[in-house]
Amino acid sequence: MNAAPPADQLYHYAYGKDEWQNLADHPKDENKQFEQRNKYFKVLWIDDDPTFNQYSGVERMKFDGEMLILASSKLSDGSYEYKYETHIKNLKALAMSFCDKLADCDNYQVTRWKMIEVENIYDNNLDGVKIQFSVNVPA
Repeated sequence: MNAAPPADQLYHYAYGKDEWQNLADHPKDENKQFEQRNKYFKVLWIDDDPTFNQYSGVERMKFDGEMLILASSKLSDGSYEYKYETHIKNLKALAMSFCDKLADCDNYQVTRWKMIEVENIYDNNLDGVKIQFSVNVPA
């Protein structure tokens, strides 16, 4: 009998603009329980905004960007309430957990973490949250 893969193998990271993210092929796991589905962290873009001191040295970096945290869904899901209760609410909690972990990093300061619900995006019908974020990091 084969052992179940570790849970972290269900998390996948990708970096690139929307049009590139849409080209990705994902396994069809929308019929599995949410906990057994793959989760996708897709960073769409990040802007670097340094703050300089009086000697032109970088004092801190501000990173602004957008990312998505997604899981597979079906176009035929019965209602938005179903999608919210089964996918989006869980992914919002995962996003807040990620934000908390980021804020725990030494001297990192999360100054924006706006979550926008998304559904049936890309060709793979993914539900989840789009996050607009800003993070300050000392140099």
